[in-house]
Amino acid sequence: MQSLKHFLLTGFISLLVLNTNAQTNKNNSSESGEKCFDEDTKVLNLGVGFLGGNYYNYGRNGNYVYRAYPAFSISYEQAIPRKLGPGLLGIGVYLGYQGSYYQNNDYYYYKNGQNYYYKQSFGNTFIAARAAYHLDVLNFEKGEIYFGAVLGVRIQTYRFESNSPDPDKYYYSNQYNHTTIYPGYSLLLGGRYYLSKNVGLFGEFGYGISLFTAGLSIKF
Repeated sequence: MQSLKHFLLTGFISLLVLNTNAQTNKNNSSESGEKCFDEDTKVLNLGVGFLGGNYYNYGRNGNYVYRAYPAFSISYEQAIPRKLGPGLLGIGVYLGYQGSYYQNNDYYYYKNGQNYYYKQSFGNTFIAARAAYHLDVLNFEKGEIYFGAVLGVRIQTYRFESNSPDPDKYYYSNQYNHTTIYPGYSLLLGGRYYLSKNVGLFGEFGYGISLFTAGLSIKF
């Protein structure tokens, strides 16, 4: 896991540095001054998360099965139409979700061709306001580096279910649900590179629904 984190971090930083150098050279030669994030920008991000707290690979060990689904997020950001210091502030919203489950197949009980089991399912939803600052010096025609924060609420759900004839064995009835809601926040560091005028790729570090998120940016 550490090697994967190192690989992703190194690749992400290398891409941003190469893009920064390329755009700096281009701007120095053309002096166009165009920015990919300006006063009229509205951006929709569709992301897939990696290295989240609830993430682990599919596995099976005897009677036990566990799996985490991919972490997905969607966020929207638009610029405040006036400069704020040496850059622009973008504000918007963020929504992320990831689910996982753990199942124990109890082969002690077997009746009518059916194994008994108990299953624990977990859901992690993050709903937040989002703000990011886009420095002019890191904002180019094709790409940018930005930083910011998200602030909102986390909604964690837990569900227990079983078809066992002996529910007391697991200290629950055959079905149990529980929901916890608490504040959530995170700083973020991101980069974006446009493949065309309105479509690009982005990557962000910061614990929204996962430690690293990458995906598609669509500019309106």
